Amino acid sequence: MSDRSTPVLEVRDARCAIPTSRGDVIALGGVDLSLARGEVLGLVGESGSGKSTLAKFVIGATPASARTSGEVLLNGTELTALPPERARKLRGRYIGTVFQDPMMALNPVVPIGRQISEAPRFVLGLSARERRDLAVELLEQVGIPEPASRLKHYPHQFSGGMRQRITIAMALACSPDVLIADEATTALDVTVQRQILDLLDKLVEERSLATILVSHDLAVIAGRTHTTAVMYAGRIVEYGPTAEVFESPRHPYTRSLLAAVPRTDAPPHTRLRTIPGAAADLTALGAGCSFAPRCELATPVCRQDFPQPRGDAHWARCIHSGERAA
Repeated sequence: MSDRSTPVLEVRDARCAIPTSRGDVIALGGVDLSLARGEVLGLVGESGSGKSTLAKFVIGATPASARTSGEVLLNGTELTALPPERARKLRGRYIGTVFQDPMMALNPVVPIGRQISEAPRFVLGLSARERRDLAVELLEQVGIPEPASRLKHYPHQFSGGMRQRITIAMALACSPDVLIADEATTALDVTVQRQILDLLDKLVEERSLATILVSHDLAVIAGRTHTTAVMYAGRIVEYGPTAEVFESPRHPYTRSLLAAVPRTDAPPHTRLRTIPGAAADLTALGAGCSFAPRCELATPVCRQDFPQPRGDAHWARCIHSGERAA
């Protein structure tokens, strides 16, 4: 049984502003979260809601032009207070990341064995023999057949699903405590997607990894996570145990997302539900709730101040938390 009493990863008041010709894009507006060993947290929301930016904030990969503030604590060590080189080594050692597009994550002109063993070489100081043995072991764990003979192969010699398995092997190369999967299955077909998700489930269980699963696919989040954080306009607007968030959503935005999911039991030619209006303009966020212009429950009070969380283990940033539109 995993110990979920002590946070492995904590994020406190994460903020990120990216300068543009139209003004600052407020990609993160103050995000807090914690993650325990063995816990899988799902991050959901529309494109531009801040999911990937939060993941990049944790691994220190926000754009160079961005202005950031806040804290990232890894096993109690505040990374943002350390010298950049020291923080980079700790992130490389204890945080593994799987990105959306494996062809972008892999170097097309470097054999995969060398790519998998690069981090263990610099972070763990392993010898050439140890690195080769580790690469073979990892490829075997992620389901690459005949792993020893594939070390000298290049990314283009593998299918999309196999390439994603290789990036998972790279993420696990230094035996991290935290795994971030940022839309790791979006570019794959449904059958391969399930295989990759099953593999991640197996590895999380075996290694007791604290995991952040970023996805726009609500079905993936519903079936694969313990807790869910719903993001909108750079903030978490609802958070709680996954079953509760999906069965009894408290924020109007969460209910709108769930209502927009196509239903297999709907009559033929049923019109798909959509969320009215457009996503919030991140260069012109007001003082109030960012979802208010699209919300059927919005009142003048909603546009005055951004609401504080309401609830305990399951909370939502909404003064109408729990109410439903007519």
